[in-house]
Amino acid sequence: MNRFQRMKDQLVPSEAAQNELREKIEEEQPMKKNHLWLKRALPLAAGLLLVLGGTLAYFQPWRTEPPIDPPILGGQTEGKIVGLPVKNELLSDMPSDPGTQMSRILLASLRDFFDLELHSFVLARVTDTRELSPEYEYQSGRQRVMLEVLEWAYDQPLGSQEPITITLTQPIYGGCTMDEQTNLLRKGGVYVLPLVEFEGEFWLMGDFDVLFEVDERGLIYSHSSFEEFAAYDGKPWEALMEAVRAIVRDNPLVAQYPRLARVLREGMGLAVIAMLDSGTVGDAGGSPYVSQQARAERILRQGTGLVRLEEGEFTINTAGGEAQARAGERYLAFIYGNEIEYSFESNRAARINADGTITPLTEGWNAFSQMRGMTVDQVQMLMDKAG
Repeated sequence: MNRFQRMKDQLVPSEAAQNELREKIEEEQPMKKNHLWLKRALPLAAGLLLVLGGTLAYFQPWRTEPPIDPPILGGQTEGKIVGLPVKNELLSDMPSDPGTQMSRILLASLRDFFDLELHSFVLARVTDTRELSPEYEYQSGRQRVMLEVLEWAYDQPLGSQEPITITLTQPIYGGCTMDEQTNLLRKGGVYVLPLVEFEGEFWLMGDFDVLFEVDERGLIYSHSSFEEFAAYDGKPWEALMEAVRAIVRDNPLVAQYPRLARVLREGMGLAVIAMLDSGTVGDAGGSPYVSQQARAERILRQGTGLVRLEEGEFTINTAGGEAQARAGERYLAFIYGNEIEYSFESNRAARINADGTITPLTEGWNAFSQMRGMTVDQVQMLMDKAG
């Protein structure tokens, strides 16, 4: 049997295929009863169409015109990470209500993320999404997102190899109608995402103000009206990741000890003080406070406000009706106020133990809770390193 005979046999359509195509033609072109000749010709036409289609497919490799490129659906092209085509939409155009505004924290610059104990920025592809019911009455709903993390800006989990898979939860903003702008990540999309970890779960930060999406060319679109974020529009995603890494290089505290870095940014002075008495309770317009005598033994940092710290005795106030700083003990404390009155808060102070190590004065959030067991000298060295 020669080559063309084999080809001919391969191109003969099955009876089932002929019947299926004939039924489609009959549905799309209803015939009048008196056109019986056309009805008899349909089986032959169906067969010829199937043979013709098979013949064109067989000779496809010999076509001289180039094939049409398939649409890019997010992934890699020529070794370059790309995402989905991106709509030119701003998150500021999302409809808002008091409920969604309640959960919003205004973020207008990359540096703002580090004040909220950022875990890391990651380059990630969305592999799956699932709708969840609202957690609170004011929510429109939530979305559970499965992410394939392709790259960490910093703080990659120890022992992990990229890519790794994590999940995060998004409250839904906008998206009440099909065409309405929303903050939701899209399945198949690629993003540079700021993540925060809380109680073992990841959450997306700032998606009311910015959502760094990677388009089909590998370029960033921020969906933001804030100037610093929009400055990355049209740039490769690598430029954004490098900007994040530069912040960490300039101040290592923001990644290693974000709580201390956040308080330092508030511009308060930092000193070693000794409490000299148990204090007296006062009241300022219905707000109780405790006034104590203290002595500044060492100034680690002058603040940027009106307070000028000097070694020696002074009066310091603590908000609340009971002082947590005890007479006869020494503390490392951030101090604020003005030239006349000095104040400090217990969650911005640590007790200095007999062995020189520090213990946060309060449980839960404390400026020094990530530095438990360090000495004052070690804290000073870290601050000097961070500039």
